[in-house]
Amino acid sequence: MRLRMIAVVAMVPLLAACGGTTSGQATGRGPGMLANLPSCDRVPLDADAEVDSKVTGLLLPDGARVTSVVEQGALTTVAATIRMTPLDVRAHYESRGDIDLLRAEDEVFEAEVLMRAQERRTYLRATALCADGTTLTAVIGPDSDEAGLPEFQSN
Repeated sequence: MRLRMIAVVAMVPLLAACGGTTSGQATGRGPGMLANLPSCDRVPLDADAEVDSKVTGLLLPDGARVTSVVEQGALTTVAATIRMTPLDVRAHYESRGDIDLLRAEDEVFEAEVLMRAQERRTYLRATALCADGTTLTAVIGPDSDEAGLPEFQSN
C-alpha cells in the first residue's frame, strides 16, 4: 500500500508536465508518447482521395493531402493528412514569415494554431493519427474576431 502511494505521488508531477504549452521546439517524432501510437505503415495516410484545395487563406505545410473541402456560409472547412507530428505542424507555422500567427498551443497529441493570411483568418487543429502522421482540420473565414471560427480546446 505504501509503495503504491509513493508511485502515485511521484506520477502527479509527471502527469502535470504533460499539459499544453504555447512554446517549444519541434522534435521530429515528438516526445516518446507519440512513439506509442501505431506505425503509420499500419495506418494509411493516403486512403482517401485527394481533392482540389484552392481556398483563399489556406496555407498547409508542403506534403499535406487535402481530402475534403466543405463551404458553410462564410466559413470553409478543409480536412487533410500529413506525415508530420502535431508538434512539427505547430513549429512549421511558428517559423513562417508570410502569416500573422495569432495563437499556437499544443498538447503533444494535438496542436492548435490561429493565424491570419491573405486577409483571411484560419483556425487549424492537428491531431496525431499515428507515430509520425497527423490529420489536419482547418477552418478558414473572414479576418474578424466574430468570424465564428472554432475556439481553442484549452479555453
